[in-house]
Amino acid sequence: MTATTPSAWRKPTSAGPLIPGLYLGKQARRTLTKVVGFLLLVPGLLWVLMPTVWMFSAAFSTLRQVMQFPPDLIPNPWVWTNFYEGFTFLPFGRYYMNSLFIAISRVVLQVLAASITGYAFARLRAPGREFIFMVVLSTMMLPYTVTMIPQFVLFKNLGWINTYYPLIIPHLGGSAFLIFLFRQFFRSIPEEVFEASRLDGCNYFDIYLRILMPLSMPVVATASILVFQNAWQDLIGPLIYLNSTKLYTLPLGLATFRSSFGASPWNLIMAVSILVALPPIILFFVGQRYMIAGIVVSEK
Repeated sequence: MTATTPSAWRKPTSAGPLIPGLYLGKQARRTLTKVVGFLLLVPGLLWVLMPTVWMFSAAFSTLRQVMQFPPDLIPNPWVWTNFYEGFTFLPFGRYYMNSLFIAISRVVLQVLAASITGYAFARLRAPGREFIFMVVLSTMMLPYTVTMIPQFVLFKNLGWINTYYPLIIPHLGGSAFLIFLFRQFFRSIPEEVFEASRLDGCNYFDIYLRILMPLSMPVVATASILVFQNAWQDLIGPLIYLNSTKLYTLPLGLATFRSSFGASPWNLIMAVSILVALPPIILFFVGQRYMIAGIVVSEK
């Protein structure tokens, strides 16, 4: 005799519709979810992009069109001379070269120092290595405002005020975040690579220069992009240490440009801002693939 299961206990064979009278397949539900998600993201995307759209619109408009309300995002007429007038009002060409010199110097020094330090933390055996590495990482929690005044007093006593030394020399030791990136990448390389290199007669410096650095190009690209963008948009450092206008960087030149007028010429400021923002944007899109690969590899 077989036992029968009451109908109230039986598991339903199919789920009912989400909406009475409406049955959707699996593919249709996925499509509906994507459409709803897209509709929810569009307002946020427009909100985020609105400042950028207004900047480009103002760069090609007259000051009267920029100040009118409600704003008109389509310039009429298109004023292309804003770029020339804004760029020639102050010696932004010199400011470009100054910013490039500081940014490239910091990229070379920080990447070189961080790669060597990361290699030491990853592969060299020494007592207290992990403790020292934790101390290095703890410096990331120390804000710049805490060390700003002591550094200024030190550099003033050294006679480095109104020079580029305070903007370049402190970065000779790299940074904790970049050291962490290189350390994680070097730790991910199999030990067999180092053993084979030592059997071939390579010392520590040969392994670093001939083996590790060619393999670490994604991390080098990531570190270079991050350092360049940080140096390119640095305003506090040049504002503290630079007094001569011929030594100004682009952020400091933009701040001076705005303060030179009683009423800010936003059309000229936006035009110059676009020219200033081009190098880091181009560098980011050129090295984006390497940057993502470097961060992914370093996190393993």
